[in-house]
Amino acid sequence: METVTCVSTLDALLDPASIALVGASEDQSKFGGRLFRMLLKHGYGGKVLPINPSRSSLFGLSAVPGLAALDSAPDLAVFTVGADTVLEQAQIAAQMGVRGLLVISAGFADAGERGLEREQALLRICRDSGMRLIGPNCLGMISPSRNLVLCSSPVLDRDSLPERPIGFVSQSGALMTTYFDRAWAMGGGFTYGFSVGNQADLDLCDFVDFLIDDPQTQVICTYIEGIKDTQALRRTARRAQAAGKPWLAVKAGRSSAGKAAAFSHTASVAGDHDVFASVCRDEGISLMDDMGAMLLLANSMVRFTSNKISKVAIVTPSGGGGALAADALADHGVELSNFSASTKHALAAHYPAGQADNPVDLGARLTQDSTEVARATLDALMQDQQSDAVLITASMCPQEWMAALIEKIIHPEPHWAKPVMVAFDAGATSEPLRQKLAQHGHAYASSSLEAALALSAWKRHGQFVPRQAALRPSACQAPTVMPRGVLNEDQSKRLLAHYGLPVNLGQVCEDVEQAVAQAEQMGYPVVMKIVSPDIVHKTEAGGVALDVADEASLRRDFARLYANAKAYKADARLEGVLVQAMAKGDVELLIGARQDAQFGPVVVFGAGGILVEMLSDRVIAAAPLTLADADRLLSTLMIDKLLKGYRGRMLDRAGVLDAIVRVSFLAHDLRDTEFELDINPLIVAATRCHAVDARLSIGT
Repeated sequence: METVTCVSTLDALLDPASIALVGASEDQSKFGGRLFRMLLKHGYGGKVLPINPSRSSLFGLSAVPGLAALDSAPDLAVFTVGADTVLEQAQIAAQMGVRGLLVISAGFADAGERGLEREQALLRICRDSGMRLIGPNCLGMISPSRNLVLCSSPVLDRDSLPERPIGFVSQSGALMTTYFDRAWAMGGGFTYGFSVGNQADLDLCDFVDFLIDDPQTQVICTYIEGIKDTQALRRTARRAQAAGKPWLAVKAGRSSAGKAAAFSHTASVAGDHDVFASVCRDEGISLMDDMGAMLLLANSMVRFTSNKISKVAIVTPSGGGGALAADALADHGVELSNFSASTKHALAAHYPAGQADNPVDLGARLTQDSTEVARATLDALMQDQQSDAVLITASMCPQEWMAALIEKIIHPEPHWAKPVMVAFDAGATSEPLRQKLAQHGHAYASSSLEAALALSAWKRHGQFVPRQAALRPSACQAPTVMPRGVLNEDQSKRLLAHYGLPVNLGQVCEDVEQAVAQAEQMGYPVVMKIVSPDIVHKTEAGGVALDVADEASLRRDFARLYANAKAYKADARLEGVLVQAMAKGDVELLIGARQDAQFGPVVVFGAGGILVEMLSDRVIAAAPLTLADADRLLSTLMIDKLLKGYRGRMLDRAGVLDAIVRVSFLAHDLRDTEFELDINPLIVAATRCHAVDARLSIGT
């Protein structure tokens, strides 16, 4: 296992014998005042050294005007003062031998060019002296087990901080403390909570690495806005997998508005979300869309040890609520279980004929004693071999029904080991039941949808398959001299052919006589396409003629293609017309590749032709791919049903997989340059497939 040097550093910062608070105050309207009080309130056992130039004592502790006035160097210095003062005091801290800085203060890379200069200066001070830096522009950190609270949020103003074996790392301080509050309300808690801010030095992966090595942490939650070191992300994800610790993540920046917000918030650069999602999938990070669902899943994972969630049983006091919960599960890829015969037999004693099915509707029961039917129903489902988990939806109903179910959940039978989730769709009426679950450390969902999102992510977590090293196919080598620039279709397809892809090559003809000769040589019918570096979408420009059957049609279409191209773009440079054999098939696919700014070469494949824009049915993966990877990923797409023989017609799926792998190696070979490739469409027939159109741009 690779050694991660920051772990010992963080351990030292989280167990300081002394802490200097630069900007300490008794004023609770200030960050320094609230942080100071929270540190004292939660019983930190080390030495607290308040720094305030205007006061000689604060909260009964002696204060000094600056770090230089201290008798010895503190282990950790916390800054809640202006950015320029941070630089001044950080220089003093470096000279004193302080081990680490926690900078709450904003005004660094989050504040434009001048702020970025400040951050770089602060980082130089730390690097030159060996100090480690958390932040700047963060909200601090907590460790309930160490009685260490270095955070100013009012959420922390409580008697105790519940602890559960879950670590939380967030690139938003306010969001972190919001979900502290949410987790505690739902019966959860944390071993550690870290707000990482601008990540000038220690970044998100450093903190995740720490949690991987922390024996008290079993599950890791993260809120991410941007990744600074993509290789560190992959390395840390693999360490989490090796340690058996699920890494759950929610990432902002899926929309253009979200990307802009992420950049302005913590100076993080939000990468392409689809590529990020593919990396998470390949490295075993469970990427989710909802913070509440992430906390629900984390708490469920530490309560129940199941690693396999595929099919779910629903118990509901409302037929309508059960139907909506079933829809939510289906929408997110989780199936309802088909109960075994023994389960149906056990339920038949308490439900009418036809009602002992999934979802199980308590409202239809025959047994009137709610405690008895709750116990019997849960016992039957917990022993059902077809169900991996049980979801209880709590809509409006007589409360004794739900109370009986909740009682059995918090006092389960010894043989009940299956995960149970409770989703409260009702409002204040259900509050006593929520509180009862929370008091017993059983987290609950705020809606059936939230539960469905958590169960869906749990299912994906259990299905994780690590990527293997890809082997290059035969006859798939880079040319001696790789072409550069924007390649036309003919040039692009000749390079693809060099990599062993099946292409219908043709000839670029500069005049109609040359086109006639080419068509006669290859045989009619042919396809004709305008060739121009200024026209990307040839069909949109009227630059394609299909099924050209004879010479007369060819001459007419040749003139039409030129006229259409000039009408579409008057100054377009026209290099001729590409004449090629007509290829036909049953399915059109897209295979593409490009250089991602953060994660390197990626390949994309899925529905092609006119379906590219209409049907978002495609998958992205880092290049290169194995055949097994390509097979597994292709099988997740709707269009794969056609390739596998929809209505009995088998297509050349093996050829498609081979083409995907070969494109992925072309992308891999271009990993050191900017490039973009589109094969659209790859036409698939029964016995073979053809790349009938392609466009490739390779940076110089």
